[in-house]
Amino acid sequence: MVMRRYDDRYKPAAFFSVVLATFLVWFWSVHRLFVLPPAIFLAAWRAAKVTPDVPAIWVPTAVAFSYGLLVMGVIFGYFKSGFEGADYVMYLRGARMVGHARLKDMTRKFFYKHLRIAGVPIPEWLEALHFRVIGSTGAGKSVVISDYIESALARRERMICIDPNGQFMEKFYREGDIIINPFEARTKFWGIFNEIRTPYDVASYSISLIPKSPSTEQEIWNAMARTISSEVMLKLWRLGIGDTDHLVYWLTIASNEQLMEMLADTAARGMFHGAEETIGSVRAVLTRYITPHKYLSDIETVEGYFSLREWIDSNAEDQPNVWIIWREDQLASLKPLISCMFDVACNAALSKPITDETVATHLVVDEVDSLEKLNYLVPAATKGRKHRLHICAGMQSDAQLDGTNGKDDAMTVRNSLRTTVALGIAEGDTYTAEQLSKGLGEHEVIRQRTTASDTGRDSHGQEVIKERVVIPSQITGLPNLTGYLKLAGDWPICKFTMPYKKRKAVTEAFIMAQNRWTMDAEAANEQARMDFSRAKRAATDVDARDVDDDDSPSPALESSRP
Repeated sequence: MVMRRYDDRYKPAAFFSVVLATFLVWFWSVHRLFVLPPAIFLAAWRAAKVTPDVPAIWVPTAVAFSYGLLVMGVIFGYFKSGFEGADYVMYLRGARMVGHARLKDMTRKFFYKHLRIAGVPIPEWLEALHFRVIGSTGAGKSVVISDYIESALARRERMICIDPNGQFMEKFYREGDIIINPFEARTKFWGIFNEIRTPYDVASYSISLIPKSPSTEQEIWNAMARTISSEVMLKLWRLGIGDTDHLVYWLTIASNEQLMEMLADTAARGMFHGAEETIGSVRAVLTRYITPHKYLSDIETVEGYFSLREWIDSNAEDQPNVWIIWREDQLASLKPLISCMFDVACNAALSKPITDETVATHLVVDEVDSLEKLNYLVPAATKGRKHRLHICAGMQSDAQLDGTNGKDDAMTVRNSLRTTVALGIAEGDTYTAEQLSKGLGEHEVIRQRTTASDTGRDSHGQEVIKERVVIPSQITGLPNLTGYLKLAGDWPICKFTMPYKKRKAVTEAFIMAQNRWTMDAEAANEQARMDFSRAKRAATDVDARDVDDDDSPSPALESSRP
């Protein structure tokens, strides 16, 4: 028995139909021009001999054959499933595949502006189940995400986009949009104190400042650092001096003795009793995550205070979009800060009051696996539906996501982003390819089985086969801009190829700011002297404003001045 692909099962019959239709057109053309002899074979032979010399015969015949092939190609292209395995007798259960065009028709609802992912209209009830776009460098993630952004903006909905190199902002920026990057000339000022309204907000946002660690041992130090940072933020906020300079000074520059005196009347006081190595480990965590916030100090006085929380709480129409951008050479410096901003946005989205006028918000993040652990991403994905929150996350590798979040939490992240776009994966990343193959699913089918025997008489039967719909090597072998789309729920899988759409740049992707973090060495030395003076003032401000309940100066800070 000759095996064939599932999509090839009807090709012989279809081609025979085209040939038969062509023959009938030819016969009709001959019969219209000539009187044929009674002998059918003789008539056919004579007609065939004169066909090349009579345009009235061969032109309709050629047109019929060409048109038949065209129709056959269109029909097969539409109904082609994309399943590249062997043919089967009957489908039983499991994942199914359909063509890209057919899935578009299945999901499209007329007179409704759909979101799009990989060119496919998203059913309304699937929009809040979120999207994951995974593929290696150059596979086409940016093209797929750009299509999503374009469809969201066409619905006049607002967006926060974590945008490496400003590649999306360059194409989709609108006048009045908000840019955040301390090294960017057009930036607005954002700081963690912009989001604090009540004392309990401090504890809520401290986990965005210092994320949880996938390592149990490291999480001990992170938790202690969170306690210290939340108490410092709370004290600064209550004293009315909550700003970046004070935060950075007290958490990274002040000595252990100064910090202990400042926190003498707080829950963090007990952490300073013990081995020096313990507090040293905690201060190392604080330095790692808080130091990037120092870059905000130069834009803190720039006109354009901005709060992610206020932006999300607003239900105004035509709100500006928010672009949190960076250049690749800045990621090492800004990664904790960028991760903090996105995590704050996720948290703020969950605290937004739910009303009938709630505006849809899109959180788009490319290269999510290159950021720090995002503690509020999973709650935002699982509980954000009633807040009209839609998340589209691009990533390169499951292994990288596992390393940042830990395997269990990374699995939770993937489960929360229920619609998957799987693009080409590098051949060496067999782990990601294997996980995607499993995620796309299996099916059970009945196939014909032929068994040869020594007697020369073959036996025929049927067997139930369980197999992957897409195997890992198919994913690693995908060309650029080609991938598999699996919508959440019982929708079939489709294989697609995205056309590259050249969009006009509407703004510059990045304009370097001129401040102390981007200046030359001589100017930087002068700025360092100014920074020292600012640090001294930060300590003095806390001493001057720290007041006990009896309105007398607190002795806890009398010796804390640098």
